[in-house]
Amino acid sequence: MNYKRLLINSIFVLMALLIPIIIFLYSFNSIVFDRDYYKKEFTKYNVYENLKDYDAEKINDGILDYFISGKNNGLIENDFFNEREKVHLLDVKSIIQEIFSMYHLSIILFILFSIALAFLMELNFKNIFKKFFIISLFGCSITFLVGILIYISSNFNFDFVFGIFHKTFFNAGTFIFDPEFERIVVLYPQNLFFDFLSRIISNAIISSIILFFLCLTFLFIFFQPKIFKFFSKNTDGKHKK
Repeated sequence: MNYKRLLINSIFVLMALLIPIIIFLYSFNSIVFDRDYYKKEFTKYNVYENLKDYDAEKINDGILDYFISGKNNGLIENDFFNEREKVHLLDVKSIIQEIFSMYHLSIILFILFSIALAFLMELNFKNIFKKFFIISLFGCSITFLVGILIYISSNFNFDFVFGIFHKTFFNAGTFIFDPEFERIVVLYPQNLFFDFLSRIISNAIISSIILFFLCLTFLFIFFQPKIFKFFSKNTDGKHKK
């Protein structure tokens, strides 16, 4: 058994699987912390009107700062929320911090695997770049397929997807709020999360398509001249017959 070839193929698969993770998490980070996007969503779902006695943007800015702050695991200091809401926001913060860690870890692993692959391929940079582009093609294909699957599922029954997510990451009874006296669901209506998910998935799909065709173009320009010669010879041969 060629263990070197097996190791190269294993790294190939792992790097291809890391690409969709990196793309999706990058899309998540860039959109969830896009403060201008919240303004559009608040206008769309009448949040400003429903909370006209409060500064919705200031409250939201405080929450986003709280999420990205790595100070401690204390509850958010905000009189707008009750104790249950603050505990829920702490749970959300923990998940977001884990997503940050996963995103950075994925990038580090991808770099380390790239270095390992380079040495296993004896620093043959032409073959390394060719392998890298092929890995990217597979990774982008996975991203596209997973994105389409999630997009279709969320559009078909978002309530089910939303419920599964909360049941997976939160304790039972900690994520259901009454809009009559708990303002967190007034500030962040469920449809807002549907829009966020749709945009995260859409951006990931678009990114994967662009990267896919860029890699495919580079492969054909720099590494596949033999393909054109092959088709050219076969075409000439048929004409000669």
